[in-house]
Amino acid sequence: MSVGRKQIGWLIVLVLGLGFSGLARAIPALFSTTINLGTVYAGNTPDGTAPWLTATFTSYIGSTTGTLTLTSDLNDSDFLQGLQNSNAAVGWAFYLDQSLSVVSCGSGTCANNTLFGGSYNTGPVPGVFNLAFGWSSGNRFDSGDSAIYNLTFTTGLTGLPFVADSNFSSVAHVQGITGGCSGWIVNGDAGGAGGDGPCTSTPPPTTVPEPSVLGMFGLGLIGILVFVGLRRRAH
Repeated sequence: MSVGRKQIGWLIVLVLGLGFSGLARAIPALFSTTINLGTVYAGNTPDGTAPWLTATFTSYIGSTTGTLTLTSDLNDSDFLQGLQNSNAAVGWAFYLDQSLSVVSCGSGTCANNTLFGGSYNTGPVPGVFNLAFGWSSGNRFDSGDSAIYNLTFTTGLTGLPFVADSNFSSVAHVQGITGGCSGWIVNGDAGGAGGDGPCTSTPPPTTVPEPSVLGMFGLGLIGILVFVGLRRRAH
């Protein structure tokens, strides 16, 4: 049986379609999520415009690795610090799906400022935040800074690794707010806990003496002047 050009054309289309279909199944699906921290939970409102911090996570379905990029849009003297142990307040923390576990965060990128696998101190913000970052006083996370962490998990990812606990999937402690204040910021709805607003720290008021005290001081000064004058006349 002879095969016409039309049949050959459809056969080519069918073969190519099957090939591309198999190729699509072989390539893992890329997914990405962005977490914006723009709500004050407690303390004072950071300088500048919200969101003040942004975290972007990118990976592939089935992959055991992913890239977490932290970016600061803080202004002026605002910064993140946080200490390097589970008891001290952290600088920036996330709530990782409890079915997942981080085993490392990349060679040369984590230094000593990453904690994972426990429940870390996030001050007044509730939740079991189990992935935390902190920066030393000499290497704090300032305005315009960014940091990239290559996270490795024990199992392949089936979706987003960050979920919400007590309404939040991320929290950070902003220090150095103009006026010597600080505040805890979160992503999502703060549930009515809106903090104290802008920093209102002011110098202590100058104490003004009471009128009665001023009167006693004046009488005492007059008495001293009279005494000095009499002594001069005696000489």
